Amino acid sequence: MPGLKRQRLAQDNGETEVLELEGAESAFRPDNRKRSRLSEEQHYEDEPLSAEDVTDEELEEAEATQFYTQQRKKAKMENRPAPNGIIETVTMVNFMCHAFLEIHLGPLINFIIGHNGSGKSAALTAITLCLGGKATATNRGGSLKSFIKEGQESCNLSIKIKNTDISAYQPEVYGDSIIVERHFSKAGTSGFKLKNSSGRLISTRKADLEDICDYFALQLDNPLSVLTQDMARQFLNSSNPSDKYKLFVKGVQLEQLHQDYNLIGENVDKLESTFSDWKESIASLEQKSRQARQLLEMSEKQDQLRRKIRSLANEMAWVQVQNKELQLETYDKDLRKADDEIRAAERKVEHISEKYEETDNAHGRAGEALQEVQKELEPLKDEKAQTKQRYDGFKAEGQEVQTEQRRIGEHVKGANSSIEKIKSEIADERRRLEELNGGSHTRRLAEIDQRKADVEAAKGRCDEHERNLSSLQENKRRAEADLKNIEEPLRTQRTRVQQCQEQLENLKRDRGQQNRGYPPNMPQLMKAIGLDTGFQDPPIGPVGRHVRLLKPLWSSILEKSFGQTLSAFIVTSKPDSDRLSAMMARIKCKCPIFIGSRNAFGAPIQEPDPEFTTTLRALEIDNDLVKRQLIIQQGIEQTILIESREEAVNAMDNHRLRNVKQCFTLHNASHGAGLRLAYGWGNALSSTFIPPYNGLPRMKTDTEYQINSQRGILQQLTTKSKELEDRKYSLQQALKSSNEAVVQHQRRSLDLRVAAQRAQTSVEALQDALEKDAVEEGRLDSLREQLQEAEGEKTTYEASAMESVTSLDGIRASMKETWEQMGAIDASMAEVDVRIRKANNKAQKLSNQRQTVLQDKNSAIKLVQDIQDKKREWENEREGKVREVNDYVEKASKICPRVPVGRDDTYESLEPKYEKLVRDLKRSEASLGGNHEAIAQNAVRTRLERDTAVKQFEREERLAQVSRFASTLRLGGTDLKGKLLKLTLVHRISRWEQFRSKITARARLQFQFLLSERGFRGRLTIDHEEKKLDLDVQPDETHKTSKGRQTQTLSGGEKSFSTICLLLALWEAMGAPIRCLDEFDVFMDSVNRDVSMRMMIVAARRSIGRQFVLITPGSMGSVNTEKDVKIHRMNDPERDGQTTISFPTS
Repeated sequence: MPGLKRQRLAQDNGETEVLELEGAESAFRPDNRKRSRLSEEQHYEDEPLSAEDVTDEELEEAEATQFYTQQRKKAKMENRPAPNGIIETVTMVNFMCHAFLEIHLGPLINFIIGHNGSGKSAALTAITLCLGGKATATNRGGSLKSFIKEGQESCNLSIKIKNTDISAYQPEVYGDSIIVERHFSKAGTSGFKLKNSSGRLISTRKADLEDICDYFALQLDNPLSVLTQDMARQFLNSSNPSDKYKLFVKGVQLEQLHQDYNLIGENVDKLESTFSDWKESIASLEQKSRQARQLLEMSEKQDQLRRKIRSLANEMAWVQVQNKELQLETYDKDLRKADDEIRAAERKVEHISEKYEETDNAHGRAGEALQEVQKELEPLKDEKAQTKQRYDGFKAEGQEVQTEQRRIGEHVKGANSSIEKIKSEIADERRRLEELNGGSHTRRLAEIDQRKADVEAAKGRCDEHERNLSSLQENKRRAEADLKNIEEPLRTQRTRVQQCQEQLENLKRDRGQQNRGYPPNMPQLMKAIGLDTGFQDPPIGPVGRHVRLLKPLWSSILEKSFGQTLSAFIVTSKPDSDRLSAMMARIKCKCPIFIGSRNAFGAPIQEPDPEFTTTLRALEIDNDLVKRQLIIQQGIEQTILIESREEAVNAMDNHRLRNVKQCFTLHNASHGAGLRLAYGWGNALSSTFIPPYNGLPRMKTDTEYQINSQRGILQQLTTKSKELEDRKYSLQQALKSSNEAVVQHQRRSLDLRVAAQRAQTSVEALQDALEKDAVEEGRLDSLREQLQEAEGEKTTYEASAMESVTSLDGIRASMKETWEQMGAIDASMAEVDVRIRKANNKAQKLSNQRQTVLQDKNSAIKLVQDIQDKKREWENEREGKVREVNDYVEKASKICPRVPVGRDDTYESLEPKYEKLVRDLKRSEASLGGNHEAIAQNAVRTRLERDTAVKQFEREERLAQVSRFASTLRLGGTDLKGKLLKLTLVHRISRWEQFRSKITARARLQFQFLLSERGFRGRLTIDHEEKKLDLDVQPDETHKTSKGRQTQTLSGGEKSFSTICLLLALWEAMGAPIRCLDEFDVFMDSVNRDVSMRMMIVAARRSIGRQFVLITPGSMGSVNTEKDVKIHRMNDPERDGQTTISFPTS
């Protein structure tokens, strides 16, 4: 595009700025790439025209002569390629009718030939589209999708542009060539890629491509630079003078420059109309600024009153800070007082703790003494009970003996009476029998006596045997009782073995899982505590999680001794305790809760000698609050651990150890069990059994040791269970033997009863026979037997009576002795009872004292906690007050630095003074129309508005000035300072008209020169006023006449030849480096075509450095070509394999 280059000179006299106008050159190239619109050998001097200039005809004649001379010189010059800005290669993929086509263009003249439909015009279309042209500019399609080959989805175009020599475009980026690629698809996507000579991607922005086209002046939107097939037909055949003129001014780009000048003219007119408005506005702003300054000067006279107000405002700001600081001092005093109270309360807690410890020790000793005395009473009670039991036995036995004596006496009296009676009857019977005669009766009586003796013997054996039955039944009952009694211990032992096995399995399975030893819902409780933010201090627990046992040997004993303490939680206030208790109830995980204090012990911990291992030394506790509670609750600092029972007894029994309350030692016979040794009344040593701990461990310790320990316990329980099993088996065998003995006894009893019954039967048989033979003979024997029996009974009763007397004497002696022993035992028990009452009274008294001291201690601890809580509240309030003071200080510091304030001044006392001064100032400011700040702001604002307007006016005024003409141009003696910009525009338009006339003359001369190549004469008529361009041509047949012919009267070939001459003439007036023409010979005959072809080649050679792309359907056989002409022959079109058309035969 032709443009006007404006160069600013360094001169500036302060009033005008001179501009220098240079020659017309292309506006699309940088300064080092500017090319003249005319040929490289022709230059025009940019001189202003005057009235003395020559006429147009004379000028044209002179220029024609000079032009012909130059053209002859050009014909002798060698055409050379341009170093850059020309196309080297055009590549098409799936474009129009081509699946793939690559054309290597020559640097100068290129002919693309081929039959119709071979895709020749696709090359020009590809160049236009690939270099950023629109689809509608090609007249071949309405959108990019219409250029994609049928049956394909996308298309790729690529152009390689030469880029060498010193005038190359960014050679350090692109190298010797620039590759432009464009891709578009039927889906509507489209994009550009700019690559360097090695194929590396540089950019994808279309703006960068436009910069390249502007740099090389590739005018693809110029209808004369790339003349498509349709445009060529229209231009050659049916264009009218107006259309030709439009193509002319658009092709040489005079139209764009004219439009730019019109736009500049409109802006200059607007600028001139605003100059007068600006001057009036500046004068008005100057008046406002002057008035504002006068008001500001009057307002500044009130500075003394403002200083007083400002000083008073400063004091009011800082007096609030002073009041807040005084309040802060009150908090400091309260905190110091709280510290004193806390120290006093802690001393009281320490004192009460010592007193509680003494009372607790005394209570413990009293309890132990009471237990010892009570232990003395138990043997006495047992002994008395046993003695009483013996006395009662003797008494009952004596009463039985006395009853037996009375019964024996009665029997003796009865026996005497019976004897006397029987003797009388025997005497009578003898007398009677003497009267009888015979001896058989006597023999039978003797036999009967013998049989009776056998019966008595059998009965005696039976009775003796029956007496043994009670002992056998007693043995059976005892065996059954023993077997029954062993069932429960055996079941218990089996349960303990099973529990121990389960615990061992749990230990193996739960290695490292400490929480299994706690209640099942402990994880939910811990999670709830972690999520609850309402605690004053987060609860600590369970205690076992903060305790690590360094000596696993004592795990069972310490777990059993600590009990539920290891599952407890510790809080620091009663509200936290209540909150945690409610949480435990909600989660159903009830654990002990201790209220502790975070304050350290007032006195050092009193521990035994370092030679002893205490529970505290055997533990590693990671929380001071847990440690403090274990000391208070369990006395771990004064509990020593000794493995050997003998060593523990020796250590504790020799003398009372310093700072030792109790000792734990291992049990020799039960694994995991232990003994507790403690001092009792009078430093007497007491021992308490500690059973093994059956639960999972809660303290952190060595799991492998616990597993091995549990295995030892399991082994002991299994051994004891085996012993019980063996014992049960023995009892079962004993019961079996007892049952068998009873059965055998019952069988023997039956046999004895049968034998006795048989003997009795034989006696009865003999007696029956005797009675049959002589009923009366047996009466004497019977009487004798009765006498004998009566005498025997008497003797027996007399002997029993003597034995009962002797026995009764012994019983009475034993009763006396037992009674005396009971009296002695009662005396001892009475003495022990007195001691028990004394010990119990003392223990009760000490218990009451201990409870009172404990309450005092808890109250003291609660007091410390309350004071600490109150202190924390004050500290929090003080922190808030500090922040408030800092905030007040920060706000006051923004007002002013700190100023001294009276100690008695307050905000309320200063506020009335401040308000009075403010009212006075407002009355004064009201008279001025506003306060000082508003007046000052108004003065500054009006001054800034005035300065801004002046600067803007001066800037626009400088823009309107042209320094080159400021000192030289005058119009009627008037200074043109305000009109120089418009004059400059007028001068530029004048130069544009000169440039247009020169281009017109050049095109006219070139047209005439080209017509003369065939012997034609003609004239190019260009009317800039009517905006028409027409041709007058005189062929050879009319050479003798001076009258030319219009193109409508010419033949088709002559018309096409003339139009080609016009096109070549216009090309010479253009500065584009690439010129393309499609089917220029469409209406020419062979003669005109050959002439036109040769003429175009010659004209192209005269345009040195220009690249031509010419498309023709004809052959090049009749044209002689040289090395600067490159011919590209297109293959014949392919129509899906069809080469001939088949017609049906008749």
